[in-house]
Amino acid sequence: MTKFQDQIIARYKFDDAENVGKDSSGQGNDGVASGTVTPTISHATGRAALTLEGGPNGTSYIQLPSDLFKDVSDNTGVTVTAWVNFGRFTDMWERVFDFGKAHTGPYMFMTRNLRGTLFTEADLSVDPGRGFVRDEWMHIALSVIGTEGGTLSSAGPVVYVNGEVVADGSISQTSSGNYAKLRKWFETFTDSSNYSNNFIGRSQHAADVDFAGSVSDFRIYKAGLSADEVIEVMCDSLTDEEIVKLARDKYLSFPTTIVTKDITLPTVLMGGRVEVTWKSSQPGILSDNGQVQAITSAQGVTVTALLTKGLSQIEESFDVSVLPEQLPPYTLIIHGNKEVLDVSEVMYGLFYEDINNAADGGIYAELVQNRSFESFEFDTYSHASGECGCSTGRNRNPLFAWSGDTEKMTPQHSGGLNEFLGAKDKEVNSYYVTVADGATIRNKGFSDSNQNCAMSIQEGAKYEFTIWAKADSAGTITLQLQDSNEKAISDSVTIQVEGGNTWKKYGIDSKLVLTGSATVLGQLALTFEGDISVDMVSLFPQDVWGAGEEEQSPSAHANFQGNPNYRLRKDLVNALVGMHPKFLRFPGGCISEGSFIWENVYDWKESIGDIELRKENFNVWGYMMTMGLGYMEYFQLAEDLNAAPLPVMACGVLCQARSDYAHPAGGALREYYIKNFTDLIDFAISVDFEHNEWAAMRKKMGHATPFDLRYLGVGNENWGTEFFANFEVFKTSIDEYMEKNYPGYELHIISTVGAQADDDAYQQGWKFLSGNMTGSAKVAFADGNQVTEETVTWYEKQQDYMDTIADEHYYRSNEYLLNNVDRYNYYYRAYNVDGSINWKATSKVFVGEYASTDKNTLAGAVAEAAVMTGFENNADVVRLAAYAPLFNKVLTDGTYRWTPDCIWFDDETVWFTPNYYVQQMYAKYLGNKVLSTSFSTYKNGKPTDLIPQGGIEIATGNAEVMIKRVTVTSNQDGSVLLDQDFTQGLNSAWQVIPGSVGSTVEEGKGLVLKAQDSGLNGLYILNDSWSNYKVEVVASRISGTDGFYVGAGLTDISAEKKDVVEYAIGYGGKATGVKVYKQGIEGYTLGDYSSSTAAGNLRAASYEELADNTDYTITVNYGGETGSNLICSYTDGETTSKVLDYKLEAYNRDVFNSVTQDAEHVYVKLVNADNVDKVIQLNLQDLSVESIAKLVTLTGDSSLVHVPNVNKKNDEKVVPTEQQITLHTDSVLLDLPANSVNVLMLDLKPFLA
Repeated sequence: MTKFQDQIIARYKFDDAENVGKDSSGQGNDGVASGTVTPTISHATGRAALTLEGGPNGTSYIQLPSDLFKDVSDNTGVTVTAWVNFGRFTDMWERVFDFGKAHTGPYMFMTRNLRGTLFTEADLSVDPGRGFVRDEWMHIALSVIGTEGGTLSSAGPVVYVNGEVVADGSISQTSSGNYAKLRKWFETFTDSSNYSNNFIGRSQHAADVDFAGSVSDFRIYKAGLSADEVIEVMCDSLTDEEIVKLARDKYLSFPTTIVTKDITLPTVLMGGRVEVTWKSSQPGILSDNGQVQAITSAQGVTVTALLTKGLSQIEESFDVSVLPEQLPPYTLIIHGNKEVLDVSEVMYGLFYEDINNAADGGIYAELVQNRSFESFEFDTYSHASGECGCSTGRNRNPLFAWSGDTEKMTPQHSGGLNEFLGAKDKEVNSYYVTVADGATIRNKGFSDSNQNCAMSIQEGAKYEFTIWAKADSAGTITLQLQDSNEKAISDSVTIQVEGGNTWKKYGIDSKLVLTGSATVLGQLALTFEGDISVDMVSLFPQDVWGAGEEEQSPSAHANFQGNPNYRLRKDLVNALVGMHPKFLRFPGGCISEGSFIWENVYDWKESIGDIELRKENFNVWGYMMTMGLGYMEYFQLAEDLNAAPLPVMACGVLCQARSDYAHPAGGALREYYIKNFTDLIDFAISVDFEHNEWAAMRKKMGHATPFDLRYLGVGNENWGTEFFANFEVFKTSIDEYMEKNYPGYELHIISTVGAQADDDAYQQGWKFLSGNMTGSAKVAFADGNQVTEETVTWYEKQQDYMDTIADEHYYRSNEYLLNNVDRYNYYYRAYNVDGSINWKATSKVFVGEYASTDKNTLAGAVAEAAVMTGFENNADVVRLAAYAPLFNKVLTDGTYRWTPDCIWFDDETVWFTPNYYVQQMYAKYLGNKVLSTSFSTYKNGKPTDLIPQGGIEIATGNAEVMIKRVTVTSNQDGSVLLDQDFTQGLNSAWQVIPGSVGSTVEEGKGLVLKAQDSGLNGLYILNDSWSNYKVEVVASRISGTDGFYVGAGLTDISAEKKDVVEYAIGYGGKATGVKVYKQGIEGYTLGDYSSSTAAGNLRAASYEELADNTDYTITVNYGGETGSNLICSYTDGETTSKVLDYKLEAYNRDVFNSVTQDAEHVYVKLVNADNVDKVIQLNLQDLSVESIAKLVTLTGDSSLVHVPNVNKKNDEKVVPTEQQITLHTDSVLLDLPANSVNVLMLDLKPFLA
């Protein structure tokens, strides 16, 4: 058998500065350093590497030979491996490599998100679904196993990081569509010209920017490597010492910090390449191999792992608590008499976006695709539209989705319904078809590229048909439902079409109904006698939402009767009902803004009224929207769901993720979009039917009563001066309109802070909202025809926009979510004099889109549940939250526009993800008050209350500073815990921060900490007995760009496990804020999009320049009056800095929890995100509850935790279970399975007066 090492095509070590692209494999496949900034060889964190600058396409890359893949085939497979170190993030489509012919394909590439894609006509992608860290070396591999002529049962792409599978795109032979695509892709290698354009660091697509980062030891094999072989390649470029370090850092972990039963400890890592032996400090309590001995009380044990590879060894120790099985490791006390926050009445809701075919072919029950023969794509739908966003028209495909005798169908463009009905816009319903005598035409419904029948027909079910038709002479159209073999699956109905060449709608005065005779995916057939013109061919199931009375919705049947177009798929609406939503955001994010051209903006006025007069639009997600599901239907759906409607509309800025080059709307175009907002308000709430056209329109559509419009989104994922300039005008115009026409009406404006939490746009967005922009800016505007420039002065009508609710979006890894449960602890809160929340000035957040980037795994759902406890515990900040996206239609061709998604469906049925069940559980079991809790556990064998506690840290970075005095005072009794005068001798408790360059003492002045380029230089004290105290530091900066770092709550100083809250003043010479370290991680820095370096929403608005040689008194109050606040500020004696006042809590990663209460119940949410079962004791204080409670648990077998799309059609493996729990007096023990979400519902006893 040939060894894989012999199958190497090229190896680029990138260690020769004189020959950057040198191939070290001996194959002679040298690359060429190319681009406007030629890549160079340098040492990046100890490794010789290629440095790529990034920038516009073609800036800096390696061009590889054109015949590189001449020997690759379906029988060999292909693998690409490399060491990479990501630099600054610019775009998710940056290519680590891209091999192919051109942007038209075929090609294979890998992005910086490590998404691997194989393309020929359609994508085959394998996507880890998460971001990866910057400034750290990782070994990556994309291995594509060939089918070997279709003989292998499974083949396809797999992505590895550091030798571990992070995304498995293997395709089963039974997945015929994708398996065939894989074989077709491998066929492209038979023509060597298909892979003649091969790059490292550059994309085939000119719109994609180049990769920024470093690359080392880049290899290509004409073989699909196995997992063991990938590890072997990775280790081949490492020394034994580096291998054991990698094993320690990336592979080694201890199952739990609390041991109650025997545990299994690994003896080898990295596929057996590293041996592990374990040593217990107390084998009589916990043996070396993880067995718990007979004990009667909690004990602390240190377990040390010795990792060995050859002669290289390294140790890692873990401190654990070993408990007897009857002793609960965790205790949660619920304080029933301490209601700490009010929960928003609209906390959990839905974000509906027409993505993944969620509307047409989805919840909108129309069965006919392209019913109006208007199918189109924009002629210009790209950057070519230019700065003005000008449209060059629509390219029609009138016969799209129609089959049969299409040669007898003649598209017509004059004399259509638009003329007959008097449409003002001639592009509205401008096409129809004339069908010749004898023709039979068919529509398969909303089929995909495989063109399978897609109409879900049920035996005995009835389907209502309507059609517009005209003919010179009378004729007939015969209707029938058929299966894929054109066999009848319904009765036949014949329509007598009148002569006279006048349009008439058939199926209204006399119903046209087909009855299904089989349960099958079918198609609609229309047979013509006589030449007849037709338009708006429509077929709806009779059994739709609201066709009868709906038990959970008093308005549903009335809305069905009032609006003949309100026809929604019943099972999908019931899926939404099951989520217990309190609001419905619509019609989407990106689609609401429009992309590239102004004609693409979702204009609500084009989505209401008779369906014949609605104007189709193109969806950025790749298909046409009929607008059959329009604003009226959205408002009615919200009403039926007992949810507040939350429309979001463009504020004169095109989708910046795609069209950031385009100028914002100005002049008449801006005024038009502003009026769209004010007219929508009228449409929703006005009752002036006589004088207001939009109120009259609502009434005409069957809904005279107003809708409950209380929230209105102005913009989506927007940022920068162009957005800020327009938002000011839109927001103040809406306010003025409301004040004039609806005085006293409460309408909350939803603002936006970009597309990614923690990036620059987010930080600048909050800076703008908080009133911290200064001066003015010149902004270019476009009105669709010309560009003008205006000087915009900030805040001319309003000093800030904190009265709005900021819409934040984040799709993030599980790691990010689990490390940011305390995200909203650090948001600015404003209070009135009496201590109550100042709702106008305080931070308010709508988490409008969020999800784990895991592909609908149990692990992802658990991470989402954890972060949602943070929403509830910060309910004074988080006012609304919605998972996104909501729907995904499963297509037979395997193409998806976005995953993960909450609800999956196809043409026949619907099924739910673990993420859906989390949303359901959290919304269903939610009170209106948050109760205070206390948590305790064990640390090193001792009972420990989880409260903010620990020592202090005094440091600087790239600045020389003098520390004169440090005082630590207890907030509880006023005692002085430390008083260090640095002109005197050092207290023995001080230790030097690892990596410090050192300090000197200037006699009579203080301690001078020297500047250093990286890391911190300073001192620290560890003292776990310190809690609720105030640190005061007197210091001055002598020179440098950096400032002061004062840490509190320090429990670990090592870089890997650092735990501290740092007040960082003037750090980097440009920022002041609070840095929060949890086990060595700053949560807000995780993920590709993050540029944040401190916690909190106003992290970009707190900087004030420091003066050199000025004494500052720096105060970090670690607790405040109640022990639950972190208050930071500094003063030079004359002026005081901005005060940072945050919520202070110890981070609880053991059991994420929240507790809410309403008049009847207490709801306890407990999330175990670890891989071990846990037991928790709940103690109830000042709560009178019944002895029987209900526990709802969502979990699954350990083998399912990380399985993508674990719940499948007719096979949901992860579903909630319920059990009855009996309380013993005021306490109860609960078992929390590994990787589980748990909700305990306690019934309050009736209050007897």
